[in-house]
Amino acid sequence: MVVPKTEIDIYIGKFLNNRYLIKDLIGKGGMGRVYLAEDAAKGGIFVAVKILMLNLGNQQISQRFAREIFIGAQLGRKSKNIVRVLSYGMTDDKTPFYVMEYLQGKNLKQILKVQPLTLVKFIDICQQICLGLQCAHQGISLKGEIYPIVHRDIKPENIFIIDDGKQGEIVKILDFGIAKFLTERSGMTLTDSFIGSLPYCSPEHMEGRKLLDVRSDIYSLGVLMFEMLTGKHPFQTESHSFGSWYQAHRFQAPPTPEQVNPEVKIPQALKKLLLTCLAKEVTERPQTISQILVVLEKIKRQTVRDAAIESSSDSSPVTLVPVTSISEKECLQKTWPKNKPIASIGFPHLLHTTQGVIPTFWAMLPKQEINNFSDKYHTTEFIDKMNLYPMLLWVTVLYNAQFSLTKWLSYFLDLKDNRGQRIAKLLADRGYYHLLFFALEEPTQCANVMTLTLTAKQRQQLADWLEIEEKSHEAIASDQAKTILKSEYQKLKSEILQKLVEKQQIAKIGFRAWLSQIFDKLLQILSRP
Repeated sequence: MVVPKTEIDIYIGKFLNNRYLIKDLIGKGGMGRVYLAEDAAKGGIFVAVKILMLNLGNQQISQRFAREIFIGAQLGRKSKNIVRVLSYGMTDDKTPFYVMEYLQGKNLKQILKVQPLTLVKFIDICQQICLGLQCAHQGISLKGEIYPIVHRDIKPENIFIIDDGKQGEIVKILDFGIAKFLTERSGMTLTDSFIGSLPYCSPEHMEGRKLLDVRSDIYSLGVLMFEMLTGKHPFQTESHSFGSWYQAHRFQAPPTPEQVNPEVKIPQALKKLLLTCLAKEVTERPQTISQILVVLEKIKRQTVRDAAIESSSDSSPVTLVPVTSISEKECLQKTWPKNKPIASIGFPHLLHTTQGVIPTFWAMLPKQEINNFSDKYHTTEFIDKMNLYPMLLWVTVLYNAQFSLTKWLSYFLDLKDNRGQRIAKLLADRGYYHLLFFALEEPTQCANVMTLTLTAKQRQQLADWLEIEEKSHEAIASDQAKTILKSEYQKLKSEILQKLVEKQQIAKIGFRAWLSQIFDKLLQILSRP
């Protein structure tokens, strides 16, 4: 598909390196433009030429660019799922370009716009993407050394699908090696290096960490898979700024596919895979692409065996409405239960809303305390002793850094009790809960609402604990379990508070500045006599 030309293009009709005749513009993005060209040295066969938005006046940078292109070329020869890089060079004005095999087909972004995917096609595309990534992550040999390659820019535009005829649909990953070169060696600013890719960046990538590994690609793959399944991005932002996307990737818990698109019905194993790929911390994600391939193959076999492949023939658009914004408004209309005392207490409640049943926690506090902790920093913890008794201590911690105030709200969830089980299951399924505040001085109407999100690890833990409960045999009585959990709670308080303080510091001053502060303090300690 040729991109409409709204301005005069200086390259069309020209030869690059006296070899490549530029014919038409076929794609453009934040990193450069892609042209259809004829290779005069190969009888005029079509190739694709990508001209980057970058000037390589420095010889050292030019050499680095050549090396990255060489790496990309090696990968293309190793894997059919990585586009072949054929050559490279520089234009007369020192702008770098590289030459690729010309692919006739569509990128994944174009495909998702016009047609939903069946589960089988989704798995096939994901497996091919994973095979390409696996090849790159295993690395290539250069002068006797192995160089693992992290893509750093996995997104729908960089996934191309062609119909080979003999082999069927083949998935090709574009721009290997180039993303790393651009973000590390080009002298771009932090924000510039993410042009067009912010929605798919891992939290650690956005924090500017230099030592990115394969798990950063796995996070981007998780975002991509979620979008392929639902037609929607897992995160919602107020704007497309760097700060908004960072807040989403670092702090916003991913929803389940059903929350974003109720028509999506996928196996539990696939839902679990999505959530772990989208984990905020690298240690909580799959550690290698091979692990993802194993899960996908099991899902594929199970799907075929059960003859339960769902073909999404209804391609009508699904309107995405942030679930929490609707249910929060409904929470504000709630009144304090008549069977509860007017006192400083807290308890969980399953709230029936237009968005379904939502787990909530209701707390009555003095009005001043509500003001102190509304919209401040908070965290959720679950403490267990499942080997002794199937019970959890659900802890919500509110922190006001300005006044160094902390509020601890806790409740025992007995997983042998039907209500406790249902609350735990909804917490795992929803991935968030609403905290409703009621003022002692004005106890009737809900005074404020906060939405607290759970991590992917917490959601998986809750699901695992519910499975354990079905097979567990309690070794102690429930009252004894509460005593033990209270003791553990007191031991962990300082550790929980420290994590919350660090979270607040990182969010307030930025990850790099926070690291700098830690480093400065360490230097002060080391320099003491």
